[in-house]
Amino acid sequence: MAITVKNLMKIGGLRQCKVVAGHLGLEREVKLATIMEVPDIVRWLKGDELILTSLFPIKDDPVAQKQLVRQLHEIGTAALAIKPHRFVDEIPASVLEEADRYALPVIEIPEAISYLDILPPVMNAIFDRKVVLQEDLEQASRLLHEISLNEQGMEPLIEALGMLTKNTITVESLLSYMRVPSLPFSVTPLTSQQLKELAIIKRPVRLTRQCEYGETDCIVAPIMLDGHVYGNITCWAFDMEHLEMDLAVLEKASTLLALEFLRLKVRFDVEQQYKSDFLRELFINENLLPEDVRERGRPYGFSLDTAYVCLVLQFTGQERGDNPFDLGDRAERLIRHSFPETITGFLRQAVYCLCAVGAEESDDVIKKKTEAMTEPLRKQFSAGKTFRLGIGRNHGAGLAALQESFREAEKAILLGSAMPGKPAVIHFNDLGIYRLLAQLRDQGELRHFYDQTVGKLFQYDRNSDLELVKTLRIYFQHNETLTETAQALFIHVNTLKYRIRRIEKISGHSLQQSEGKLMLHLGLKIAELIRDDYRFH
Repeated sequence: MAITVKNLMKIGGLRQCKVVAGHLGLEREVKLATIMEVPDIVRWLKGDELILTSLFPIKDDPVAQKQLVRQLHEIGTAALAIKPHRFVDEIPASVLEEADRYALPVIEIPEAISYLDILPPVMNAIFDRKVVLQEDLEQASRLLHEISLNEQGMEPLIEALGMLTKNTITVESLLSYMRVPSLPFSVTPLTSQQLKELAIIKRPVRLTRQCEYGETDCIVAPIMLDGHVYGNITCWAFDMEHLEMDLAVLEKASTLLALEFLRLKVRFDVEQQYKSDFLRELFINENLLPEDVRERGRPYGFSLDTAYVCLVLQFTGQERGDNPFDLGDRAERLIRHSFPETITGFLRQAVYCLCAVGAEESDDVIKKKTEAMTEPLRKQFSAGKTFRLGIGRNHGAGLAALQESFREAEKAILLGSAMPGKPAVIHFNDLGIYRLLAQLRDQGELRHFYDQTVGKLFQYDRNSDLELVKTLRIYFQHNETLTETAQALFIHVNTLKYRIRRIEKISGHSLQQSEGKLMLHLGLKIAELIRDDYRFH
């Protein structure tokens, strides 16, 4: 079975050799390998050979050296591997020039590589590629294991992978705390769809990726922990086409890197737990001593002399099942674009952020900064999944101030879901009447008010098609204009008038009087509050 010169360069001792001329002939097929150390061997060649020589028979004959390449080309030799240092100091320039002329690959063998390092693997590759693949894979596995066990870091591992695959290797991480070597060129990140496919396949795959040099064939191996993709190793086919062995080598490497990721992730999770505990105390405990706060907050850059606002990021989709500290980490990276000094923790099934702001920075400016994060957050997290971002007000520096901002951010999240349109970003100032309703701690009284106003309408709608509650809500949304309300409901004005009369009769409140309208409007707000407030369930 034939194999090209290009692919042979990834096998056995040839891995450490390099092609120094005749690159255009790398696709020549090799069917045999032999050694040429006698003057007349050319007459016995039949073509498609890989010739190994030290140039001993013609070491003192420049004319013969130049003719050798032409003779080998005419016979159909696949490639010429020359081992200098012993009989010639270097490969003659005339040989290199002729090799380029005839596109005959000339391979330089380093002094430390013997013919035995090359011949057996090459012959095995020719007659039984499966055997050589297994041997090479075992060698590659041993090498990667040695690097991993010696804890030499990621750079030696990448260098070894580059040597094994004869291509450029990059490592990317989705975790900010996982330090990986900088990419040597700009790369378009994998899409969320590609990451999902990697998570399903769980092994290296061939992909076409975009980088500053254009689209390039790649092998991408996922780095996975607990079924989630946290990074990838990419082998870029800039220099050599991929071999089947590359898939196996990258799979082995991704497993080793996953162990390194796991080690750092455990440490990160512990640190995040400490930080979350610090935030919990900071937000809830009103009896904290300033000295204790300063000492515990120092590692996170916290200062009691700085003004902070609190943000609460709550997910309602698949992300709720993700590692909470990873969610916080991903969110913090985006939030830091708007608020560089941010401390993030995970409490009460949500990401809480303490963002440093100017003492005089207005709430409007803070809200605009936060709204600017909405689209990046939406892109960062899975498409189709939703989140809400609650924002507390800026009360200046001090423990009491940030605790008040925390309570407001929680209310923004809690009550924002009752607001029309259910906005993704809710500032405490946007809550309107809900800010007052939320101050009522007597839940029984709220429930009683609901029953006295719109409660009967909800009950009536369960057994009727009139949709009185919806009618009433849209009636108020259109400022009690009959024509616009009827159009919005796709009904005739007379039908609307009939429904209004039913609303007044069932609820006992007239929509012709200010007092009745106020009662019903408040009743609707309380109904929305009851539906979304956990205190009523």
